[in-house]
Amino acid sequence: MAEQKPEWEKELSELRREVIEARNLVIKTDNLLKNLHAELKSVGKRQEDFQRRQWISSGVAYALFAVLAVVGASMVASSRMASATAERDRLEQSNKELTTAMEKQKSETASASASVNAANSVYRMMTSLPGDERLKGIDALVRLDQSKLTPLEKQALNDRAELLRKEVGQSAFDRGKQAFRRNEFTAAAEDLARFMAMNPPPAEQLEAAFFLGTSYSQLRKFDLAVPLLSRFVTENRNSKSRDYAMVMLAQALEASGQPEKAAEIARDGLGTYPNSQFAPQLRTRLAAAKRAINTQNGVAPGGPEAAVPGLGAPAAPSPLTTVAAPKPTAAAPSAAKPGAATAKPAGK
Repeated sequence: MAEQKPEWEKELSELRREVIEARNLVIKTDNLLKNLHAELKSVGKRQEDFQRRQWISSGVAYALFAVLAVVGASMVASSRMASATAERDRLEQSNKELTTAMEKQKSETASASASVNAANSVYRMMTSLPGDERLKGIDALVRLDQSKLTPLEKQALNDRAELLRKEVGQSAFDRGKQAFRRNEFTAAAEDLARFMAMNPPPAEQLEAAFFLGTSYSQLRKFDLAVPLLSRFVTENRNSKSRDYAMVMLAQALEASGQPEKAAEIARDGLGTYPNSQFAPQLRTRLAAAKRAINTQNGVAPGGPEAAVPGLGAPAAPSPLTTVAAPKPTAAAPSAAKPGAATAKPAGK
């Protein structure tokens, strides 16, 4: 028994020891479980935090993506809108330009049609009207805008006008000269002015300028007579009627308030034609011009300064031109005072 008791105690002691170890092991396991639970709890919390941060990050990312998408879409829309606006403006401008061009084309077409109609009317006036009434067609042709006509239409009108000028203009010129020889200066001036308006050849213009200027002078229209007679005297120095034209020009210049030029013309006429049948009239015109100059200068007639400087010596004759004017008759024009009726020179 003594030997068995220690053995039992020994086993009991071992059993106690094992229980203690088992308890310690349970405690340790419990501690480990508690630690594991704490760790799992910590891991779960971290996982929750991570998920929360992930959700927040995803939300922010989605929000940023949405913002970027909205901004990109807005930029694209703005770009497309700007492009569409520019295209709309371009199309509107193109539409305006096309509308303006169309209106201009319509206007040009209407203007061209009106010009063609006017040209047809002018041509009918130059062909269908009786007698001198056809001259109305020439007057209308001068006022006609030929820029819208074709070259053929222009040529047809101009050819017809030229033919009519030769036909009717020569008739008006002949009537004017005949009326001039009959001392019907009003009728002569009307016919000759009509002839000059037809733009005749230069030779006929000079001849008509002599007759028309003389007619105006006889009608006391000195302002109209001066340029015509001046042209005849200047450009037709070889004419047999030049001395008579110089008498009429000096008279017209004096009557229009230009005594210095009248004296110059009279002095030139006396120097060029000292033996002319109209020399007495030229001297009379020179004396009248001197008196007018002295009157303008406040010098008493016949006073010591009555002789106007530079008017004593006759001027040298100028070079001759080639166009001849009608030769006057021996009857001298009356040059006693401006505007007095003068005898007419006979035509060719």
